[in-house]
Order: sequence, then C-alpha cells, then structure tokens
Amino acid sequence: MKFRMLILLIIPVFISSLQNVHAASPSKRKLEKEILEYTNQLREKKGLAPLKLVNIISDEAEDHSADMAKHRVGFGHSGFNKRFSILRKKIPGSFLMAENVAYGPRSGRDVVNLWKRSPQHRKNMLGNYKYIGIGIATNSSGVPYYTQIFIR
Repeated sequence: MKFRMLILLIIPVFISSLQNVHAASPSKRKLEKEILEYTNQLREKKGLAPLKLVNIISDEAEDHSADMAKHRVGFGHSGFNKRFSILRKKIPGSFLMAENVAYGPRSGRDVVNLWKRSPQHRKNMLGNYKYIGIGIATNSSGVPYYTQIFIR
C-alpha cells in the first residue's frame, strides 16, 4: 500500500515536469493556435513548410509582448538583439531571426491579416524559418499585444 501511495505522489510531479513550460491561459492558447494556423496556411499557399511552435521562443515573445503592454518598452522591436542572443544560446545552431509585433486585433485571423497586408511582416511570415514563438499579453485596458518570433 505504501508503494501505491508513493507512486501516486511521484507521478503528478513527473507529469508536471513534462508539461508545457509556456503557461498561457486557455484564451491565450486559443489565440496562439489561431495565429500559428493562419500563419502556416499562408506558408502552405506559397509552397513553404509549416513552422513548428517552440515553447522557449514563445516565452521570449510573451515577455516582449508583456513589456510592450505594460509600457516597460515602447511598441516595436526594442531589445530584439538581446532576444536573439538569448534564443541563439537556447537553440543550438540557430542563426537567423525575425520578429513581428502588433496590438489591437482580438482574433488570430485579424492579427495575421494585419501582418499579411504589411510587406515586411508578410516577408517575415514567408521567410526561410523553421520555428516560431508566439506571445500575447494584454494591457490594463484589455488591449492585446502580439509578438511573433521566427527562427532558423
């Protein structure tokens, strides 16, 4: 009996260690999934391989979105080189990175459509990348801020 109780105590710890480190609320996860889906649909239409969502990239993207939403940095790409340096250490062999930011849209479709209409943002979504991270944070008024980070 002690053995069963011990297993029951160990299993939740083991399972939690395997869970996604990138902890997002259900609504954020839904938005991230939509953004990934619409971005990969665009890539598929152009004959490009889908991007793989990577949690450590999403963590950096979410930190940047939170910094923008809380006005710790201005809206834009402040700290891009630092994020790239951090991710290069965490993702061996990575050598190329791009980033899209936006704020305001309430759906994944709307934010991807916003990026698609901008030549540079569209170029990033269609670039020669393998991985993507998506981060979302809201400001005190509930306005969402988005960051997409692309890595090769």
